[in-house]
Amino acid sequence: MKDKIKSIHQTTDRECFRCSEKRETLVHALKNFPNAQAILTIGGLDGRIINNDYSSCTDCREEAMRVLDKKSMINFITILWNSWNNRNNVLFQGKEEAALVIWPKILSKEFRIHNMINRPILLPHIVDKKLEKLPTDKVKINFDAAIINDKIGFGVLTRDSIGFVMGGSYGFKEDRMQTEWVVLCAFEESIKVVRSLNIGKAIFETDCASLANKIKNRRVDITIMGQHINNLFKSKDMINNAEFKWVNHNCNKATNFMSYYAITNNCNLNFGLDYPTAIHDFLMVDAIN
Repeated sequence: MKDKIKSIHQTTDRECFRCSEKRETLVHALKNFPNAQAILTIGGLDGRIINNDYSSCTDCREEAMRVLDKKSMINFITILWNSWNNRNNVLFQGKEEAALVIWPKILSKEFRIHNMINRPILLPHIVDKKLEKLPTDKVKINFDAAIINDKIGFGVLTRDSIGFVMGGSYGFKEDRMQTEWVVLCAFEESIKVVRSLNIGKAIFETDCASLANKIKNRRVDITIMGQHINNLFKSKDMINNAEFKWVNHNCNKATNFMSYYAITNNCNLNFGLDYPTAIHDFLMVDAIN
């Protein structure tokens, strides 16, 4: 133990290569601590707060305040602090708690720091956004899901590089599932659409941050859903080279509409270029707005 303390003392005054601070801060340590990111992933955050490159270490906390409201910011700091303590336990006691153990100890299961209804502490930066044109050989697949009482619905829409709708599907069934599993069902339906249209290079987009994280970390995710996703990829070679992105909910309005449309109208449909008028009208309005 004395040797460990001595080794720490020798490095406490080491200059931080990130922002030239004299001492390594909490944020610095967590940047390279995988368990911290795993804990955030369980909570549904997509990792951008600690993954982004900042010119100064204080920028990380400032960015968090532009994303999180006051209550969520307190919980975010709690997560980081408990991760720091866990990191110290690894150093002094040689044992580390799993992310799935730390999360329930410090926060409730209902807490989701990517889905706040209150305003953030600081106003977000205004960024000019423009339409990003896809490479000509890639196809974008958006998918979403909805739940109404004991019914679940899904919507899948495919677009080419210039935004032209190539096809998709929507449907419903009577079942009870947790939200993440419903979105996963929508993902499985989107794979069927990709196969039916013989799409070679696909870019899947979802606004469900927790599912996007599980897909990204499927090889190390030991949860039931993580293993299900991993097995899905093993059985579908066609999606191993696909890209997966988390997008804002505004980018998934069409598939969200299709999900509710399927439930309220009790209908299932796979379509190509000849999709229903209601879907066409919504797509036109969404494109204009």
